[in-house]
Amino acid sequence: MANILMNRTRSRLVRFLITCGPASCSEAAVALGLARSTVRRHAALLSEAGIITGTATLGAEPDQVKRQLADLEAAFQTAEIDFKNRVTDASHSSVAPFHSRE
Repeated sequence: MANILMNRTRSRLVRFLITCGPASCSEAAVALGLARSTVRRHAALLSEAGIITGTATLGAEPDQVKRQLADLEAAFQTAEIDFKNRVTDASHSSVAPFHSRE
């Protein structure tokens, strides 16, 4: 899902559909300065993910986008906590205390 939502072209397409409402592939392509084939390809991926609807007229699903972004954010937060725990555990076990003989 991160790959789908974090792609610049797909995020531009989703934002366009959310702000401008439903549009055909041709309308979206013109508005975004993209080829129709590019819009169709990215729309197919977004449709499979449930983020947009339609084939002739594309429409965004804002609630689905919000849910997917919330899930993605939660995954990143969990990964960050796991990373911090690993760093903390590693720093405690691998660093011996310094003892000076002077």
